[in-house]
Amino acid sequence: MPAIFLLILTSLLLSGCVATPSINQSNPVFFPQAPAPPRIQFLTGIGNSNDVAGDTAEVVLFSMNAVQQEELKGFSKPYGITARGSQLYVCDTVDGTVAAIDLRQQTFTWLKGNFGPGALKKPINLEMDNDGKLYVADTGRKQVVTYDHEGNFLRVYGSGYDMKPVDVAIDARRVYVLDMSRHKILVFNKQSGELIEGLGQDADNPLERLYLASNMTLTEQGLFYVANAGTGSIIKLDRDGHVLGTFGKMGDGFGQFGRPRGVATDSKKRFYVVDAAHQNVQLFNDQDRLLMFFGDPGLPVGSLNIPAGISVTDQDLDFYEQYAAPGFILEQVVVVISQVGRYKINIYGLGKMQGIDYEAYYRDAMKKVRKIDGNQPRKKQ
Repeated sequence: MPAIFLLILTSLLLSGCVATPSINQSNPVFFPQAPAPPRIQFLTGIGNSNDVAGDTAEVVLFSMNAVQQEELKGFSKPYGITARGSQLYVCDTVDGTVAAIDLRQQTFTWLKGNFGPGALKKPINLEMDNDGKLYVADTGRKQVVTYDHEGNFLRVYGSGYDMKPVDVAIDARRVYVLDMSRHKILVFNKQSGELIEGLGQDADNPLERLYLASNMTLTEQGLFYVANAGTGSIIKLDRDGHVLGTFGKMGDGFGQFGRPRGVATDSKKRFYVVDAAHQNVQLFNDQDRLLMFFGDPGLPVGSLNIPAGISVTDQDLDFYEQYAAPGFILEQVVVVISQVGRYKINIYGLGKMQGIDYEAYYRDAMKKVRKIDGNQPRKKQ
């Protein structure tokens, strides 16, 4: 037997398993970068089921091949995501399925009801209601398909309407479907499935109308934030369809968008916009003022690669604290999809570092800005 073969075989037998890549948290990635105080940390990433369940590959004696105890599960082209604490649900548009991931329980499974009348074709976005029911916008079926908390198929919305559903939102009485073909939000009765009305095309100003809208979110206060790809802006509407304002425009400056996609809000009324062109996430306050951005390209870990869906949760923060740097206290967890790259699911923590007076830093920064503005020469009238 060749010596090199013996060397490799001995090494494998001694190791007993094949280790999966891990993120080095001894040098955590923060946004914004120093000297600014950290507000967002890249916590961890998921590329396949090994990153969820840990090392599952074991070596069979006298074999050079690692054999999986369970089938390795991964993504082809993920897009939409919804997070409920440590439970994540992800649409894969190419494989036509939804992944159900429980990080606390270290499980990665496929949606159980994805067959027969519940079979998905091209799921793109999804949402979960307070009862644990999952609503999946499927552009291939031209319907929204729903499943119970165990993943069993329940029913569809939109049958016979020839729509192109690209996103979905739910409240206690209604199901809201973003229809790209009609440039509207279609409103369905949650119980009967009856179409009630369509929202988004009544504004007098063309820039306030939905056009090629790709993603939306519905806040607890009953406001829609819609990523309007046709104008490169975000449109805010109430549940009656009244436009409350727009912000952003096509461009590469602060607060501008190249290709807005996923949108989300958190429990503090902050608002997040994924930009697939800039390959980052922009964070705004409830007054639509840009606070910061994160996920930009060029970092060893923590960079986004053709990002799409986003979800924010403040549940199970105790679980996510294990990934945070010492002293960094989490307020929210932000989960963002990358369609290519090592990590398809990128998990960030929004928080503050203990021992830092953030308010004092921001006050000093504003004083410097005002001083610089005051020293600028005035333009002649």
